[in-house]
Amino acid sequence: MKYTLLSIFLSLAAASASADVASDARALIDGADYAAAAQIIRAELQRAPKGAHSGVLNEMLGECLLEEGDYDAARDCFEAAKAKGVADAYRFLGRLAYLDYDFPQASQLYARYRQLKNKARKPLDVEAEREEARIADATAFLDRVEKIAVIDSLAVDYPDFYKAYRIPSSAGRLAAPSVLPFEEGKQLASMAYVNEAGDFMMWAEPDTIGTQRIFESMKLTDGTWHAPVLTGDGLLEGDSDYPFMMPDGLTLYFANDGPESIGGYDIFVASRDAATGEYLQPSNLGMPYNSPYDDFMLAIDELNGVGWWATDRNRLDGKVTVYVFAVNDLRTNYNPDEDDVVAFARLQSIADTRGDEDYAELLATLAAIDPDEKVKKAEFYLPAGKGKVYRNLSDLPTPEAREAMKRYVDAQKKYEADEAQLRDMRRRYAGRRSKPLGEEILAAEKALETDLGRLRRLRSDVYRALKQNTKLTS
Repeated sequence: MKYTLLSIFLSLAAASASADVASDARALIDGADYAAAAQIIRAELQRAPKGAHSGVLNEMLGECLLEEGDYDAARDCFEAAKAKGVADAYRFLGRLAYLDYDFPQASQLYARYRQLKNKARKPLDVEAEREEARIADATAFLDRVEKIAVIDSLAVDYPDFYKAYRIPSSAGRLAAPSVLPFEEGKQLASMAYVNEAGDFMMWAEPDTIGTQRIFESMKLTDGTWHAPVLTGDGLLEGDSDYPFMMPDGLTLYFANDGPESIGGYDIFVASRDAATGEYLQPSNLGMPYNSPYDDFMLAIDELNGVGWWATDRNRLDGKVTVYVFAVNDLRTNYNPDEDDVVAFARLQSIADTRGDEDYAELLATLAAIDPDEKVKKAEFYLPAGKGKVYRNLSDLPTPEAREAMKRYVDAQKKYEADEAQLRDMRRRYAGRRSKPLGEEILAAEKALETDLGRLRRLRSDVYRALKQNTKLTS
């Protein structure tokens, strides 16, 4: 076949035009303008469906469709790009397999992607490396999928999804960020957790470098709120949000999308050391709570033995699914050799998770709960396990427990008064330093440290009295 100078020129011009379209489309994709990118790619593919850049253009069109949630059309584009030898097509086909819980296939496709990149001597995308690591983590989670009974599922609008949680006042409440006493939190938080007594709050907002972190604050004796404190020194890498503190004040559930996550957001649990206030290393709850998608805002009602969490795994337009489940006293996992763990991990049928158990009565109990119920004034707040909370001396079962609690409450009031006095001394010292006042402050700090230890011992005395009563009545 003979080529004229004109035909060669036209061919080169067409190739150059396709290259320009590919460059423009990549810029739009990087800017998250997927609709505009898809429009110019489709026009170019219609003009030159078998052009030199058709493989790359199909791969980029697949990315746009994937981001827009059209997985089937995206898969067709990636397959067309794969036929042209485009390395990134293998990566995104691997991602689709991962989203479908086909972890072995996903692993093979990412391995081929890595192979082609190495062959071309091109660096592996950092995000692709993280995606590949998640496949291994998710595969490991399939070996320990927890058996839970999902008693209900609700499709609710985002971002007000938490209003579907029928949480009793004993578990605290989930609220709009407008309840926060800090302007930044009101503007930047997605929601807030407030404890039963209304004197402790947790929420998330961006830190100075834009990473979403969880903050907390306590109400002081004078009615003001302590300046926000970063919870657990950041807890995990990545963005953290959707905190829920158990009534014990020591067990925190939250969502995080960092390296320990297998999806976007995963749900984690962290335990706080009662003596130091520091958190132990958070643990990923695994499956079925977490998935290759976003899973977040786990909350538990100990009184009724019920929990909730939200997820976008069902890909509902503008909505999320809220699962309601019966909380296990002890964790039991499915047998990966005998059970269809993938079906249970992805909650393919929530009816199958319930077996023959009837939860109609429990659902009726939840329906009757008013999450906005006002909490009556309490003398104190003492969680006693299994949803039991003591709030008044008259609630305590024995004279010994009441006497122990009275000593604790009196000591706590004195501690708070001394703490307020110390704050006042510090304010006066900041305005006008003097050696005598400085020595008073040091002495007061030492005394408070001693009193704090006494408070902990007195609180332990209360629990010992309650435990003794349990032994006598059992």
